[in-house]
Amino acid sequence: MPEWDQIGIKKEEFAEFTSFFKELYSIYEFKIGGIAIEEDILELFRFCESYPNECYRYENLFPEYFLKEPSHFINIIWREKYKKLSHIPYNHKRFDKEGILIETGSFND
Repeated sequence: MPEWDQIGIKKEEFAEFTSFFKELYSIYEFKIGGIAIEEDILELFRFCESYPNECYRYENLFPEYFLKEPSHFINIIWREKYKKLSHIPYNHKRFDKEGILIETGSFND
C-alpha cells in the first residue's frame, strides 16, 4: 500500500505530469520547483536543520551545488530571472517566462 494512502503517478502518466508542472510554472512563476520520488524541495538546500529554519531561504539555494550532486529529483524547473545558469550538466529545455526544465533523473531510477 502506498505511503499515506497516496496514489502517486504511473510511468505512463509522467509526461502528462511534467506538462502539468510546466503549466503550474507558467501561472505562478515560482523560483524553483521539482518533481521527485519520496523527497521534497528542501533536499536541494543540503542543510540538515529542521524546517522551518532561516537556512531554507532562496538566497541559500545554489544551483551550482544541486546540479553537481545527485538527488532524488527527476525534473527541476529553475527561473533564470533569479539567477542565470551558465553550465547545466543535464538535458534541459528553456521555455517561457525564463524557465528551464532540467531533467536530472528518470522515472525508472
